[in-house]
Amino acid sequence: MNYRRALQFSILLTGATAMASQIVFLREFLVVFYGNEISIGIILASWLIWGAFGSWCLGRFSDTIRSRVRLFSLCQLSICIVLPVTLFAIRAAKAVMGAATGEILGYYPMAITSFIVLSLSCAVMGFMFSLACRIYEGITDLPAKRIAGVYVLEAVGALAGGLLVSCFLIRFLDPVNIIFMLALLNLAFSLIMQRFGEPCRVKNALFRATAVLLILGLAAFFAGGGGWFKRRSLGLLWKGYEVIGSKDSVYGNITVTRRNGQTSFYENGLNLYTVPDALSSEEAVHFALLEHEKPEHILLIGGGAGGLLKEILKYPVKDVDYVELDPAIVRMARTHLDAEDASFLDRPGVNVINEDGRFYVKRTKKKYDCVIIHLGDPYTAQLNRFYTVDFFREARRCLKKRGILSFALTSNENYIGDELRDYLSSVYFSLKRVFPDVFLIPGDTAYFIASGEKGVIQRDHKKLESRLKERGIDTRYVRDYYLFSKLSPERLDYARDAVESGDAVRVNTDFRPISYFYATVFWSTHFDMPGFNAFLRSVTPENIWLTAVLFCVLVFIAFLFVKRHRAQRAALLAVWTTGFAEISFQIAVILSFQVIYGFVFYKLGIIITSFMAGLALGAWYISRKMPEIKDDLAYFTWTQVSICLYPLLLPAVFLLFSGSRSGVISWLGSNMVLPLFPAIAGIIGGIQFPLAGKIYLGRTEKVGRAAGLTYGLDLSGACLGALVSAAFLVPVLGIFGACLLVALINITVLAILLLSRS
Repeated sequence: MNYRRALQFSILLTGATAMASQIVFLREFLVVFYGNEISIGIILASWLIWGAFGSWCLGRFSDTIRSRVRLFSLCQLSICIVLPVTLFAIRAAKAVMGAATGEILGYYPMAITSFIVLSLSCAVMGFMFSLACRIYEGITDLPAKRIAGVYVLEAVGALAGGLLVSCFLIRFLDPVNIIFMLALLNLAFSLIMQRFGEPCRVKNALFRATAVLLILGLAAFFAGGGGWFKRRSLGLLWKGYEVIGSKDSVYGNITVTRRNGQTSFYENGLNLYTVPDALSSEEAVHFALLEHEKPEHILLIGGGAGGLLKEILKYPVKDVDYVELDPAIVRMARTHLDAEDASFLDRPGVNVINEDGRFYVKRTKKKYDCVIIHLGDPYTAQLNRFYTVDFFREARRCLKKRGILSFALTSNENYIGDELRDYLSSVYFSLKRVFPDVFLIPGDTAYFIASGEKGVIQRDHKKLESRLKERGIDTRYVRDYYLFSKLSPERLDYARDAVESGDAVRVNTDFRPISYFYATVFWSTHFDMPGFNAFLRSVTPENIWLTAVLFCVLVFIAFLFVKRHRAQRAALLAVWTTGFAEISFQIAVILSFQVIYGFVFYKLGIIITSFMAGLALGAWYISRKMPEIKDDLAYFTWTQVSICLYPLLLPAVFLLFSGSRSGVISWLGSNMVLPLFPAIAGIIGGIQFPLAGKIYLGRTEKVGRAAGLTYGLDLSGACLGALVSAAFLVPVLGIFGACLLVALINITVLAILLLSRS
């Protein structure tokens, strides 16, 4: 392999390593710190901050470093060590902090841990981008084309790495094996690049030491060293529990533990259910089925393997359709539960459907007597889809005339504070928009019972006790004395009055998923974070718009007083806002796809891949076009016009496909238009980034400095976008409002670019 090929493959591998390790580490963090979009935003922000530090702060020294190739190979060697250490540190984080297994920690520990743990790997890979741009001078003489060339290679590598891991490797390999494979690949290419490194006294010794390390690493890998690493790291993560099964699927990590005769199932670190847990299972099932006069056809979304099927089958039902998205949950239940508990999955009349519950409800033509949703609180945008006005309409359509809908949310037995009230009220009034009769059963878990007709729901505990006896249902907890206490008029009146007093809250809709924001505000009250709690309470539509307008006005005024290098600074500002905008576009497309089609997992890889492909295509195009462009700033300004128009087109596209009932249009939307639409944003960003580097190089010939600065700004903008878009902009402003706000920011930057040209 010659020097040119070795360098190009090394840059490709850097992009692939960055994207693949990001996917693995993000999934691991979510096992340790269960969280929602704010959690994901914090983790991605830590990743991008250190990437920006590496490319921007460290990258500025790449112009003065003499032994660049040797240093690049040493960075690859360090990646080999840092990746496994980072994975081990993530899994050991809770043990280090002294947190109990299953304990949900606050945002502050999450931010501190992710910031520290990701520092080395992200800073090194960010620095390698700037260093590669400086090394690439042997491939092309034009400084701007060096940046474009490295950007294309890294984007293609990221595309390949992300697609390979998310669509294939994660299905068949343990995360430990994926990280070890990435580490060994970087070690191998470090060895190759050392052959072309600058001469030094220890070059041969370093080469031999790296070769020995590679041989030992391969031997350890094939001898089962990954198995020891997995057992040791999982032992720290699940300290005090016996891990009897752990499986990663495309949907997340499923871990099964055993302790004191109880078997617990965890999805991404959060307890799904524990078997046996008779109280939770009985409440989830009997509150709903006792309300129906003759329940025969049941739809259960989630929780069936955790004991709900056992309780449902105590009734003389004709069939139960149990919908569970991740087939790994059902497979592991059959493997790890006692034979009797697992047998209910295979009883006659039970139909296990591995499909997204929202998608199933949307397309089924079957009618049910009862629909029971057992998915937990809407802490994420994915779960929030089951608590919107739009979903409730779909659920009512698949209910029979006197059918019952039931679900549960976290509450409080005796006191409903402001944050909890807003959260429950948002879901309550959303449900009332569709179902005329809504019954709220209070407790540490609040049960919502809804019917499409008045007079169906019974609030008198005596009538429910009578039905329980008539049907001969054997229960341990939900029985006469329990129903008498649970349904006392005083408790029911207090809960209803408290929830209905929150009439100022906004209802939860698909395109404005506000309930998961209210859930986040309520969740934050469990932790001692007064500053953060006050911040969340201040996040209102008015304050968001005020902040955005002030930002735009202040930035525009600041540029009025800029006299020197205004064009270069305006281009750098555009790179920053484009980084913010493009990650916001990705979030908008992903959430809207969920809204319209009820599922996204099967297309998530395609959506991300199409964006990365567009990024590589745009950068490749401009790298070839660059020598012909006479007015770089004019060309750059047109890309900014495109960034302004793109978010204004998104709402029109979303409305077109969400409002259409045509099968052809629906197929085009789910398989062609929406999955591939991010490629347009990728092309625009891919064109703009190298052009910004060329414009900035008009005031300096320091390629490493220019590449590091532009890449750092791009990452820091994306960092802010990852942190605020899904967590605040989309739930509070709605998807359409968020698109409009992003357009406003980019229009301001366009005005600054036009001012710079004049």
